[in-house]
Parts: sequence; C-alpha cells; structure tokens
Amino acid sequence: MVEHPEAALFDIDSAQQNADVQSLAEGRGHAVFFKYHDHDVVLKHYQRGGKMAALLHDRYIGVDCNKSRSFREWRLLNHMHSLGLPVPSPVAARCCQSGLFYRADLITMRINNVITLADYLLGHEGNDNVWYAVGACIRRFHDEAIYHADLNARNILLNTVNEEIYLIDFDKGAIRYLGESWKAANLARLQRSLLKFKSLNAVFYYGHANWCTLLAGYNQQQQ
Repeated sequence: MVEHPEAALFDIDSAQQNADVQSLAEGRGHAVFFKYHDHDVVLKHYQRGGKMAALLHDRYIGVDCNKSRSFREWRLLNHMHSLGLPVPSPVAARCCQSGLFYRADLITMRINNVITLADYLLGHEGNDNVWYAVGACIRRFHDEAIYHADLNARNILLNTVNEEIYLIDFDKGAIRYLGESWKAANLARLQRSLLKFKSLNAVFYYGHANWCTLLAGYNQQQQ
C-alpha cells in the first residue's frame, strides 16, 4: 500500500516502455505490468465499454473522487485483503477530476504464475480438483457478502503451480448483506460466460459435469 502515491506512478506511457501490456475483460480497460520498488505491480486504467465508449472514452461522470470507481474498488480490495480472501493486494488509486467528469486508475500487486480460467480451458482439460476449487473460492466471497459484478471466466485466475484460485476485477463490486438472490445470479453469470467461451471456440474444455463439480465445491460437498 502506498499512502501518498506520486502522479508519476500512474504514468501509463512511462510504464509501458518496459512493461508487459495485457488486455483485461472486454470493455474494462487494459493492464500494464511493471516493477515498483522491486515489486511486480499492475496498473489498470479505467476505460468505458459498450456504446458510451465512443462518446466518453475513459471519462466517468462524478464530482466526488471518494465515490469514483477506482477509490471504491481500492476500498473493497483492501477490505477483502484484510479478510484473507484471494484477491490482488491494493497498492494505490487515483482519480483525476475535470469539471463534471473524472478519469481513474488503480494499482495492485501482481499475482504471479497465474492464467485466466478461460485461457486455461482453451488448452487443458481441467480436473475435478480445479473445478471444485473454483466453486469453493466463490463460496468464500459469498460467505463474506462480497458481490462480484462481472464474474466471468476471465476474472478467475488459476495458479498453475498449486492450483489456487483468485478473483480479480472488482469494478462495481460491493458488499451485500441483504438477500440471497444475488449469489445465484453471480453463479449464473459465470455459467453463461463458460457457455459463451465454449460456443466461440472449437476447443474449450467445459461441460455439464464440470459445472456440477464446481457447484459441489461451492456447496462444500464431499467429492
């Protein structure tokens, strides 16, 4: 965590000169991986998706930076990290105000030796342990009332060494203490994502049995 981050820390052009640039989920901006004080970190610049992208690009409406997307995600990450949940550690957040609009950035620690679940399933037939672990991981977040607004196969990371699971990209995420329906909606969102990837790729290792194993992990059922 950086208590008083300098503006230069968020200089994307400078970071990109010796960095690894990768795409995040569609319409959600891009990430720049670089070194900061010998630490591997990730800089995310918030970018609009959908129809509003053509009009506002990377600008968001708002006059209070405390309510900006970057600050909200930073606070949620900090809360989840304090609970020991498998998320990136928050480093710094920025909000640049200009009239009625703002631009936003977020820096987190990089999680090494990971691959998105979507990319993993393009080349590997995930075993039952992986699917069970994904379900169990999601359950941990739900038990802490953590809502992920975009739970899809690209926002789930798998450690290729020990098969640990992480969740990323909590933009628009929230703490929801009331109700239970959002939990089922979260799972349904992930299922739609997996089915979409399967329909778009000639080879994508996902089937009904895998989903059942994921639910077994979510419900903490014995394998």
